Amino acid sequence: MSAPILEGRRPARGRLVGFAVLLAAVSWGLGAFAAYPWRGSDPEGALLRVAFKHVAAFAQRGSVRSKEEIEKLPRHMRPANPELPATGRRVSTLLRVELDGQRSLEKSYTPGGLRHDGPTFGYEELPVAPGRHRLRVTLADGRAPGMREDAARQWQVDQEVDLCAGQALLIEFSEASGLTIR
Repeated sequence: MSAPILEGRRPARGRLVGFAVLLAAVSWGLGAFAAYPWRGSDPEGALLRVAFKHVAAFAQRGSVRSKEEIEKLPRHMRPANPELPATGRRVSTLLRVELDGQRSLEKSYTPGGLRHDGPTFGYEELPVAPGRHRLRVTLADGRAPGMREDAARQWQVDQEVDLCAGQALLIEFSEASGLTIR
């Protein structure tokens, strides 16, 4: 019986040279691109950023469970507030940004989740000319069909801002403090 023939563990000389050439080319390319840095925005302009995470209202009131139905549920599955529906689709969130009386952005965001019952996330960047501006930002729950007129919640900030070249102004939303400018 003859012994099996095993390949040599050392790569061929051509493979080593090819790898060295490839490594040198990639290194040279990285060095060449590093000499030309990428700029995400105009250094002479300013930037307005809007970021939010918002839990919108339910689109329609679901069926409220009776006391008997709630009593049948295990303790850990009983709702904290029995008057509210257990689940359902949430309304869209509307964002409007006005700069010096001109509408710069008006957009609607759908809630996350497979059934659109999760929070709504949004992030927008708007280029702005440096200088003094009148800024008005409105974040609101969209109205669903059948929803009362006064049921839509709304947050608003209306303020004069002074932007310098290269500055980025952040408008952020939280459920506790509403819209804030930083």
